[in-house]
Amino acid sequence: MAFVLSALSTIGWAAGLIFGIFSLACGLYVTSEWVEEYPRQARKAIQLSTWAIDALLLLALLDGTSIWRTLATLATNHVYMQNLANFPLVNLSGPVFLGSCILAVGNHFSWFFYFIKRPGILFGEVCAFMFFCVWLVPLALFVSLTPVDAALPSSREAGTKRVRQNMFKTMFSKFVRSEEQPQLLHNE
Repeated sequence: MAFVLSALSTIGWAAGLIFGIFSLACGLYVTSEWVEEYPRQARKAIQLSTWAIDALLLLALLDGTSIWRTLATLATNHVYMQNLANFPLVNLSGPVFLGSCILAVGNHFSWFFYFIKRPGILFGEVCAFMFFCVWLVPLALFVSLTPVDAALPSSREAGTKRVRQNMFKTMFSKFVRSEEQPQLLHNE
């Protein structure tokens, strides 16, 4: 009997993990659709969330969080905001975007090592802090990149008209041959 319950428990955890990942993917898809439909409102939402997270970080100082890590996170958030200058278009090879990526990884590891050294902090508190204060702004910027993937470096000229191609199709066209025709860009 213990074997059956153990197997069911393992299967249940695996199914829950799969459904959780699927739900997260659906949420990111819906969010990227919203960003595509309303880019001005998305930009404003990212700006407001960055300012709200800055206020939250300053409040976290009252709980005794690291001052230099908090200041580094505040600076990192404002480097992220530099990506909003040409929103929703982002230059993936530009110094601001590449710096944002490096700072996102460094910020994550900085807080990760901070919380490892403090075993008295509950796991749920660490997860909440990491999500809201460390991951939310870069995740919002990552989702905002989705609607413009067709306008990124894979645009090319075809005769006199600009042709828009999906960046991922361009990258993987060497492996898989697609019969779909690219969409023409609208003149703006």
